[in-house]
Amino acid sequence: MISEKLVALIMDNADELTQRLCKDLLNREETKGYKNLNKDIVYERVFDVYSRLDSWLLKDKVKGEIHSHYTKLGAKRFSEGIPLNEVVMALMLIKRHLWLFVLEKQFFDSSYEFHQALEFNNRVVLFFDRAIYFTTMGYEEELRKLINKDEGGIISKFFK
Repeated sequence: MISEKLVALIMDNADELTQRLCKDLLNREETKGYKNLNKDIVYERVFDVYSRLDSWLLKDKVKGEIHSHYTKLGAKRFSEGIPLNEVVMALMLIKRHLWLFVLEKQFFDSSYEFHQALEFNNRVVLFFDRAIYFTTMGYEEELRKLINKDEGGIISKFFK
């Protein structure tokens, strides 16, 4: 099946994909908060996403597992001081680089395989949509905790 072939392509090239994405991520104005992190840490985090795609996409991970993983990720990015819009942009870039890489490799021998790849892309899009949603939830939960600690102070005035 084409899904397994595409995941194998991604897994076999996770390092190259990660390097490309890190270069883009660390040079964009929209993700400037990531420049404050150690480059090795950024690399490890991006590599983690690409190297786990097989388990997220092929092994029918339940929505709850994605929820748990990405709400924790959102909370962590909040504690690191990375703005939410930059966290969302990073996830969108990971998805974009993935598809561009697959297209660049001219992986498809027929229109049937291309159609199957589009179906696979829909699964990838659904996964990243969920990842973005749950990351946002985790991030916002940390923000609410901060607001509650503020008890009506300066932070609460900005987030009513």
